[in-house]
Amino acid sequence: MKRSFSISQVLFHPSTLAVFSGLFGAIIGLLINLISGGQTSQMVLTALVFAMLFSLSLSAWQVYSQERTSKQWMTMLQELVFQTYFLGVLADKPEVSQMAQQRLGRVLKTLEGDQQLSMLKFFSHNGLPATVIGDGLQGSKALVGADLQKIVLPKINLAQTDLRRVNFREANLQGSDLSGANLNRADLSGANLSHAMLKGADLRGVDLRGTDLTGADLSGSSFGEAKGGHDAPGSQGERGSARRPDLQADLSHAQLVGAQMRGSYLSGVDLSQANLRGADLSKAYFYRAKLQGADLSGANLTETTLTEANIEGANLTEANLSKATLIGANLRQADLSGARLTLAIFEMADLREAKVTDEQLGTIGSGEALKREP
Repeated sequence: MKRSFSISQVLFHPSTLAVFSGLFGAIIGLLINLISGGQTSQMVLTALVFAMLFSLSLSAWQVYSQERTSKQWMTMLQELVFQTYFLGVLADKPEVSQMAQQRLGRVLKTLEGDQQLSMLKFFSHNGLPATVIGDGLQGSKALVGADLQKIVLPKINLAQTDLRRVNFREANLQGSDLSGANLNRADLSGANLSHAMLKGADLRGVDLRGTDLTGADLSGSSFGEAKGGHDAPGSQGERGSARRPDLQADLSHAQLVGAQMRGSYLSGVDLSQANLRGADLSKAYFYRAKLQGADLSGANLTETTLTEANIEGANLTEANLSKATLIGANLRQADLSGARLTLAIFEMADLREAKVTDEQLGTIGSGEALKREP
């Protein structure tokens, strides 16, 4: 049976309205460009006209040959995204780009969770910059448990977003803002998080093996069981990390060169073979952390707690351990050449076969029952 066709169906179809909305935005952008003295090339005008004509033809075909499905709604929204994005690029004006970003943010906030996830993948697969998404996904719960392996979204803003159990394996999140995000049990192994902002993020149980966190800011982030929990400083018996190994982050072989981790909570965390060269670890909490073979050369460990930490074979050359607490720490075969140990506490620490001088140890605050010879 032949489907009836009505001009009103085309004119009032959501996709057609989106096209008209995009065209209206383009006109505004071009007016701004002209008023400010810019010159709009004929090529830009031609490109906009052809884009709108193509979208109108597609909308008419959708109405005539298909039912309005969820998939079609997503197609319509993706067309809207393309138009809005190119509007900002072609107009070449910061004001228009800002308008485009705000518009996309409003669109994303109205979508269902699976639609937001689809739009995120759409941006990545089409090489669109994640910064254009704006704040549309901030605070969203659409990404909980999502599979975003190898996704490319550098500089995306997902601050305060619920990202529990997300698969970000080998993803490119370089320079992204994940401040305060909940990444509990997320998989970030092999991901690029260099220069990312992770201040105050919940990184308990996160897999960060081989992750590039060069220059990342992880200040105040939590890698251990829980701040104020069973294995928090001063809690009753520090045995929580042994009871809840599933909540300890794995950062073995992670790249943390120059990372900012001041005051971070890393109880029981695996940092074996990690590169922490020049990192700021001052006032961090490493109770029973695994740091075997880690590169801590030039790192700032001032007032850091390393009680019962395993630092065997680690490189601590030129590191600053002033006022650090290393009670019961295993420092066998560690290289402490040139390290500052002023007022550090080495009670019951194991320094056998470690590279450290008597002059250095003469500056420590306490070294009762310190082990030095095999």
